Amino acid sequence: MKAACRVMSVLLVSFLIGAAPAGAAEQGGVNVGSLTCKTKPGTSVQLFLVSSVAVECAFKTTGGEEMYKGELGFLGVDLSRKDEQTLNFTVLGVTRDIKMGAHSLQGDYLGTSVAAGMGGKGVGSTALVGGLRKSFNLVPSADTFKGAGISAGATRMNLKPLKK
Repeated sequence: MKAACRVMSVLLVSFLIGAAPAGAAEQGGVNVGSLTCKTKPGTSVQLFLVSSVAVECAFKTTGGEEMYKGELGFLGVDLSRKDEQTLNFTVLGVTRDIKMGAHSLQGDYLGTSVAAGMGGKGVGSTALVGGLRKSFNLVPSADTFKGAGISAGATRMNLKPLKK
């Protein structure tokens, strides 16, 4: 069991080192805020190579907060069960001039993700590039989930304004 944990940890770290989407380093950008997304229970569709789940996200800056809804999709090897997942991103953009209420993060994002978990708890990382005019990088940080298993592959996310 410990050997399996070590192997999964090594695979996770190796994948994370190379997980930044192409173009992320060249784009650079300024830190414009943080984005926290949580999966919605009961919305997951999971097959061996393809899965998707609905998310609700909060984008926070020094100027306020915006809420988004969307879908997180995955294409790759998915041998995991994720009951609840939280994804935390640092948002880099081409400008600090983000106006709250304009929902600047809406749009499509593409990137990579990897996750591993045992004993009901797991960690992973997701790196995405996209948004309006593909002008945002969602820099990965440690994602957490309740569940077990491993997954690695291509990820897509679509964000739309959440109207309450």
